[in-house]
Amino acid sequence: MKANYHRLNNPIEQAFHIRKDVREYFDDHWHFHNMLELVYIQHGLGSRYIGDSIDSFSDGEVILVGAKLPHVWKSNLIETTGNIIHKKCIAYVIQFPADFLGQNFMELSEVKPIKNLIKLAERGIAFNNEDRKVLSKKIKSILKYDGMERLIKFIDLLHYASLTKKHKLLASPLFVDTIVDNDPKINKIFGYVMDNFTENVELTTAAELVNMNKAAFCRYFKKRTKKTFSEFLNEVRIGHACKLISQDNVSITESAYLSGYNSPSYFYKQFKNIKGVSPTEYQSKLIQES
Repeated sequence: MKANYHRLNNPIEQAFHIRKDVREYFDDHWHFHNMLELVYIQHGLGSRYIGDSIDSFSDGEVILVGAKLPHVWKSNLIETTGNIIHKKCIAYVIQFPADFLGQNFMELSEVKPIKNLIKLAERGIAFNNEDRKVLSKKIKSILKYDGMERLIKFIDLLHYASLTKKHKLLASPLFVDTIVDNDPKINKIFGYVMDNFTENVELTTAAELVNMNKAAFCRYFKKRTKKTFSEFLNEVRIGHACKLISQDNVSITESAYLSGYNSPSYFYKQFKNIKGVSPTEYQSKLIQES
């Protein structure tokens, strides 16, 4: 699943573009583009992939995705009376370039918080419950305005977002340094892992994708990512398992198999190595926090 590049053209003489998407389900291709994207999920449930971050999404989510950061939202399928159906999904999407009012504007001292926000967005930002409630209202309200009033409301929206303190950064710094750094070989390998991690992922296949033998591939991957291919694969699988464990209807054992592990003992070992706690402890913590 190589990330597809989507070139987004700014509307003529407009600083940003906003739209309301109403669909039966979210199922786009994993992609990136040349603009930042602020997404408010008014209604939807499923899995969110932002760089190397894998998590669940649900109603009310507000995410800021940086330019060139691969991402996709995919809806869960709902089974009813033996048939698979999709739940209607609604999202508000704002797309804008980093210098949406010109480079000189972004260098002004008054705009420094927004400039810092755009820098953080390189990893993707998930806003917390209270802030996302405010942000979602601001995003929806922008559609009511035109011209200068719309632009002022957008700047106010970014200003508020830039002052939030409890947001969560999604993609790892390492991902930004390698994948977003336009390394086509690493991008292709990452795409292969993201497309196949729930099944059998072969080191030989990954090496062949970039026309290398296994030894050369392992050296190259370790040099570029500072981790082995196996470590990277396990991080992706455990991230997916954490998402599944957070869902009430998925057991720990089932989450292991659905994340590509055939050995429960190996799954437990890798989970503890990566998360610092066992799957059971992780699940117990989620219950306590809910």
